[in-house]
Amino acid sequence: MSENPRVMQLLDDISEKITALRRELGGVEPASTEALLAEMDLETGMMLVEEETAVIPPMTVGEEIVGGEETEAFPDCCAVGNDTGYYCTGTLIAPNVVVTARHCESATRVFLKGTSIHEPENGETIRVDRLYFHPEADLMVLVLAEDATVPPRHVAQGEEVYAAKTAVAAGFGTVDLNGQVGYGLKRQVEVPLISVGCQQTGDDVRYGCARGREAVAGHRGLKKDSCKGDSGGPLYIKAEGGDDYYLLGATSRGARGGYTTCGDGGIYVRVDLCLDWIREITGADIGGSRLS
Repeated sequence: MSENPRVMQLLDDISEKITALRRELGGVEPASTEALLAEMDLETGMMLVEEETAVIPPMTVGEEIVGGEETEAFPDCCAVGNDTGYYCTGTLIAPNVVVTARHCESATRVFLKGTSIHEPENGETIRVDRLYFHPEADLMVLVLAEDATVPPRHVAQGEEVYAAKTAVAAGFGTVDLNGQVGYGLKRQVEVPLISVGCQQTGDDVRYGCARGREAVAGHRGLKKDSCKGDSGGPLYIKAEGGDDYYLLGATSRGARGGYTTCGDGGIYVRVDLCLDWIREITGADIGGSRLS
């Protein structure tokens, strides 16, 4: 670890305080030493967080549903993988366009409609014709070799984004808090929406989200979350006054400060904020807000 000049100066200052107190007490360890050390830990920790404010936690392939249940809903929610196997999740937003996480980069096929990758005959497997990486967000677009037979999911836009207080995460990922077992079955779980756009002061530091580009859902200790294998998968919100679900985000990673690999909240890339780019690179006809 490289030395941080601000932290080193703080250490020197506190060391001088302790030395001065020892001299005043004739070499006796002052009762306030623990308090000073606690102050050091707090202030250095705050400084380190400040230094990390602009740093987004590293992406790792895989983020499945913890604390949820198997589902036959959301046929647009698809498994994403290569010729060897599946390892991520995505969402169909146009007849031949799937959005997923950028760190699922080697994708060559998707599995739609079905609920288990182990029963391919009950779903629809389509090859990936080409893929595009978003230049700034953890988002990748897959253009399929042919149109899917399932209807694409509408992307929440405009006022639609702010109607919900809860969301549903779906995916084919793992089911335990350590993210090790259970990939391959489609599951869903309802979670609270904590921050729609990482817009509140301190959200970026607390959760590790990108301000104005990502949403936060779930929270520490909830044990309901997306997990490994759900990366790129959908975060849905319910349409106001109806039963339809709209796509809000694509699963990226766990929120900062979690105790376990999964179960302590997640970060989701806002798909609506990438729509102009998606339309431009794919030429797909992706509609606007249904409230307009």
